[in-house]
Amino acid sequence: MKIAIAQMAPAVGKVEENLGRHLELLEKAKGQGAEAVVFPELALTGYELYDLVPDVAIKEGHPLMEKLKEASKILPFFTGFVLEERDLFFNAAGFFRDGNLVHIHRKVFLPNYSMFEEKRFFAEGENFRTFEDPDLGRVGILICYDYLHPSSSYVYFLQQADLLVVLSASPARGYPDFPSIRMWENMSKVVSKHFTVYVAYANRVGFDGGMGFGGGSHAYSPTGQVLVRLKDLEEDLGTFEYRREELRRARILFPAYRDERPRVIYREIRRILNED
Repeated sequence: MKIAIAQMAPAVGKVEENLGRHLELLEKAKGQGAEAVVFPELALTGYELYDLVPDVAIKEGHPLMEKLKEASKILPFFTGFVLEERDLFFNAAGFFRDGNLVHIHRKVFLPNYSMFEEKRFFAEGENFRTFEDPDLGRVGILICYDYLHPSSSYVYFLQQADLLVVLSASPARGYPDFPSIRMWENMSKVVSKHFTVYVAYANRVGFDGGMGFGGGSHAYSPTGQVLVRLKDLEEDLGTFEYRREELRRARILFPAYRDERPRVIYREIRRILNED
């Protein structure tokens, strides 16, 4: 099947405008033969929200949540939004399909250094759970800083994920070579190959306040080969072929899951924690 990555520039706090952009890109991706679409982190709201977080948050039954569900009748898609649960707010990503919200991931690792202040406004997620999709297989979702902790991808590897979907809002740093963008590519090449999994990484572009976002969205095969690479700094839409048979081939060539010893790792982690 063909999966599209929609590299967009959401406007801060303008959820209806951003929803309209989702609809445009879903139709465009459908016209290019895509069967699913990946949008960036907080694509519905913009990133630098600060005190706007409660104003743009949605939950089950919220009109905007229902509009997202309706949009998934065009194509299934992953997107980022602010989720409200019991008066707590989460940087969240959801998978929508056929008029339903199928799965939600709440960002676990919240960056709180340099220009990032997510812990001021968001609660921390508590798990990394795969879900099954009839076309995509077993899927795991990560949100930006989640992905920079290899333990997150490892937990999905132990659940035999076929596809890792990474939604990101990563700034462009280090002009003109942008090593911050290359960092994500290096991560995807290693994770895809050593965990024999497809990786679809969707980063945003544009500006929120003084923060400029890098783009450079991409996808990698389970043998560590780049399948599509979108532009730096500009809005873009790209597609790649997702073949389940390629997963089988990669796992025969490199039987990493077969040879993994999670009980040994678990025992060693417990030992390290108990030393404290």
